[in-house]
Amino acid sequence: MPARYRISIASRSDDAELRRRKANDEMSGDMALSFRREPDYFLGCGVQGRHSQIIKAVDNKSGHIVGLGARHTKMLFINGVATKVGYLSDLRADPDVRKRTLVARGYALLRDLHDKDPIPLYFSVILDGNDDAVSNITTARAGLPVYERRGRIATPAIHLDRNKPQLRCDGVSIRPGTPSDMPQVFSFLKRELANKQMAPCYDIEDLGSPGLLGLEPENFYLACRGEQVVGCVAAWDQSGFRQTHVERYSGGLRIARPFYNAAAHISSMKPLPKPGDKIPYLYLSLIATEDNRIDIFAALLRTVYRDQRRNNFHFIIAGLHEDDPLSQALDDYRSIDAGGSLYLIYYPEDARFVSQLDQRPFYVDMATV
Repeated sequence: MPARYRISIASRSDDAELRRRKANDEMSGDMALSFRREPDYFLGCGVQGRHSQIIKAVDNKSGHIVGLGARHTKMLFINGVATKVGYLSDLRADPDVRKRTLVARGYALLRDLHDKDPIPLYFSVILDGNDDAVSNITTARAGLPVYERRGRIATPAIHLDRNKPQLRCDGVSIRPGTPSDMPQVFSFLKRELANKQMAPCYDIEDLGSPGLLGLEPENFYLACRGEQVVGCVAAWDQSGFRQTHVERYSGGLRIARPFYNAAAHISSMKPLPKPGDKIPYLYLSLIATEDNRIDIFAALLRTVYRDQRRNNFHFIIAGLHEDDPLSQALDDYRSIDAGGSLYLIYYPEDARFVSQLDQRPFYVDMATV
């Protein structure tokens, strides 16, 4: 009798099913969320990696995709050198098939893809509270790669509500980017981000490409000492191709929402979205400062905050590793606490490569995962 489920590589013809799968998967809690990819699943893949392979599990009876996972490759800095690294994402499955052998079969196909295109290191970020995923894939079961936890990445959703005074940094001015700034900006990013593990490695030619989709020079905030760039962040609106929707409220938040929104109408607070609506937010991306100086980053963050609170966005999402001194600047803002564990993923034959990673702090740009 033929197997009920078929594991294979997805193609463009699967776009509608992939988007349905993403919309149907929810992160539970008082605020149930779905992470969607409208109007085209593959637009988001371009941001996640230069090359993407989507593994799908199809129910032969219904024809629906009941599980998926993605293998992306991208150029990241490892020990200061631009290196081809893999990123594993979007591991999803219908609840009624999670206990079957689909995970093992999916990882068997991943191993085949790896053997054809060997990469010494992959990574993934598993969000807080996703205990099932942690137990299913990090226990070194036969056929699965090694998952090695390397700390937590804080991804607070900073409320864009209360007025805050401007922060000054001696000898440094902050201004929006312009097209003529971009050669210096990308040279600066390469120089400074090489000092962090897993930091993105972009060339100026990537601006306007699928890898930086929707990011324009004016979205950059630059800290300058005279004409020299000494700090950079980008406020990146990805709502045109990746969205987070509130599916429903439960518990105390469902009861409190009408009162919260009533207070929001007469204050600087932003209202909680209706069930089914998307959450308006920006990513804080391409974070880099001269010598990793926190005072420069704090001034940049405050400028972004003051600018964007006047717009229609409710949150800025900034991702920084807990060991990065820059993460301390995030504590000065009212936010929804969120984050996830960083896992380095590799096959046993590549353990030596991973053991040679030096002590540079990790920086995973959460706008690209």
